[in-house]
Amino acid sequence: MAVRREFRYQPLVHPFLAVAAITLLRVVWLATNEPNLYADEAQYWVWAQDLRLGYYSKPPLIAWLIAGTTALCGDGEGCVRLASPLLHAATALLLGAAATRLFDRRIGFWTALTYATLPAVSVSSTIASTDAPLLTAWAAALYALVRLREEAAPRWWALLGLSVGVGLLAKYAMAGFVLSLVLWFLLDRPARALLRGPGPWIGGALALAVLAPNLIWNLAHQFATLRHVGENTNLARGVSFNPISAGEFVGAQFGVFGPILFATLLWVLTRPGTWREERARMLALFVVPLGAIMVTQSFLSRANANWAAPIYAAGTILVVAWALTRARPLLIRASVALHVVAALLLFGLPPALSAAGIELPRRADPWMRQRGWDVLGQAVARAAAEHRDARFLFEQRRDMATLIYYVRPHPLDALMWNPDGVARNEFELTAALEPGEPGPFLFVTRRAEAPDVTGRFAQAARIARLTVPTHRDAVLSYTLWRLDGFRGYRD
Repeated sequence: MAVRREFRYQPLVHPFLAVAAITLLRVVWLATNEPNLYADEAQYWVWAQDLRLGYYSKPPLIAWLIAGTTALCGDGEGCVRLASPLLHAATALLLGAAATRLFDRRIGFWTALTYATLPAVSVSSTIASTDAPLLTAWAAALYALVRLREEAAPRWWALLGLSVGVGLLAKYAMAGFVLSLVLWFLLDRPARALLRGPGPWIGGALALAVLAPNLIWNLAHQFATLRHVGENTNLARGVSFNPISAGEFVGAQFGVFGPILFATLLWVLTRPGTWREERARMLALFVVPLGAIMVTQSFLSRANANWAAPIYAAGTILVVAWALTRARPLLIRASVALHVVAALLLFGLPPALSAAGIELPRRADPWMRQRGWDVLGQAVARAAAEHRDARFLFEQRRDMATLIYYVRPHPLDALMWNPDGVARNEFELTAALEPGEPGPFLFVTRRAEAPDVTGRFAQAARIARLTVPTHRDAVLSYTLWRLDGFRGYRD
């Protein structure tokens, strides 16, 4: 029977075909179902129009990727998001390859398939986010580590260093991999033998070389991105000790990783045998530290559900290996089947209901944040057509990013209202309205009246109140003002 399985699961062909089929379906869905970009996606697209070595809230890799995909196929929503399904496919194959080297071909195949169908991966494959490149870099670094266990060759140290550097250019959460790596070297005696020779220096130098341009950018901008990461934790506002927030975060992980898989992962991590066996212990060390940090963060302040996503790289291998080596394949097959059904409902049901004339209320719509912006952008463009001499002015980052994308031609010279002069986002850092800019401006706001803004101009005329229905119980409502003669933020 063992020989039959070894023949049946080919290490390259079968995982590749399975992941390729899933990825093709996702790319087709992106090409034929294009929900509007939500604010962060639109912001990344704006960044891609002005490539830099860093941005206020994120490292630069996401903007570089969008610049590449839109150069290939245009600025449509599907092209803005195209890198995500391709990167998740690469992550699945890298994890499958790592599992094959650690265990066997069968575990490698099911690891790749399981990761490719995870609920969080299905969602992340259809949006432009920093998680997709982060997870690919994390999986590549994990694969390099698996190869280093077999052979302490400089090329695997080089791959490890490059992967860490690229991961940090995607999202600073890649530092969690470095933490786990250090713990592995500390707690695993055979692993410490890998530190002999020039390999660690090669890996560290390459990681630093890749990250150096972004560090230089941060140095020139008062470490803006690093400060934002700290602000995003909310700990500066004080420790709240919120068990409800922690419970919500942990509960959300059943949706991120899947209910069966997450419950199994928790069980596996509590088993003494997991920590005794060398391969399982290594994988567990790339799950527990970052996971514990995120749970603690959610208890002390808040944590978004996706912040723990990197732990499911090693977590997928660990759970699949545990289930298959203990003759419990039904756990994995049931999980994959459940996740596929959930994805079909998520991506197929809303269009099917719409085609049948059934309109979902906003709270029941999984794409509720991504409706109506294209129509609003057209309405704003029509209202602005008679004011071509005016530059757009916004007071909210989300509105500015989304409408820069959806107003045609794109108002890339738009400005941000920033009365206190403190930069809290990329627009306030690079496109704040400065005294001495007299106007005219086309001010776009959600408010019907905005006297704190309009009162700072010599002339202010309301030119439109736009209302765009997005659902049967929700609308987008904006007011457009023509402003001229800026008198400064204060007298």
